[in-house]
Amino acid sequence: MGLGYGSEFQLMRFLGHHRNLLNKHIRNAVGAEEDASVEWLDYPFNSDNKSSGDGEWKKIECFRDREDYEKIETEWKKYWPQSGNAMNWDGIFRIGDTWYFVEAKASKKEAHQSCNAKADSPNRSIIKKAFTETISWLKSDESKEWINSDCYQLANRFAFIQFCEEVGIDAKLLYISFCNDEKRKDNDYVSSKIEWEEIWKEEYEMLGIDEDLLKGKLYHIYLDCLNGQ
Repeated sequence: MGLGYGSEFQLMRFLGHHRNLLNKHIRNAVGAEEDASVEWLDYPFNSDNKSSGDGEWKKIECFRDREDYEKIETEWKKYWPQSGNAMNWDGIFRIGDTWYFVEAKASKKEAHQSCNAKADSPNRSIIKKAFTETISWLKSDESKEWINSDCYQLANRFAFIQFCEEVGIDAKLLYISFCNDEKRKDNDYVSSKIEWEEIWKEEYEMLGIDEDLLKGKLYHIYLDCLNGQ
């Protein structure tokens, strides 16, 4: 975690110092009632993390307390590779019975990632199969090679939400994009909501996704680090 900058720091800052404001933005974004309870999951402890002693929720770990977890786990093992670095979530919360999986971004470079699975590996084949199902689910352009794009993280997050729906879990994505993270040493911050919207629009185009079809699946919040607006 960067001290005073970065998406992880900014999310922890808003959760710790400005949680009511953050939750207000969330309710507005997802269309929840003004008095709806936003229930954040505590982060798991991780003694191996020397900087904070905490970790992030990974893959389907947040569902362990569900009665149907064994069924979910069985399906997950068929759906996604069990080796390598799977989805790590910046935050998770629930409103009612709906799960929201949070990705926080504070710089341009955080928006772009590629798949590290080797071209001839079984893992890559498994991921491609999951992406094929997700592309069909989103009714996106089947000619796009998601696994070869620079939008791999966004692609696998969509795949996760598609999996949740398949096993009967109401799940959504929420991206929190921070503006004016000015303490970054690399000066790679995004200055406005409009600039972030252009970045996400470019990613949708690279994945061949019609933005209108993302309604009810993906939500965005844009927060200025300087004033929370």
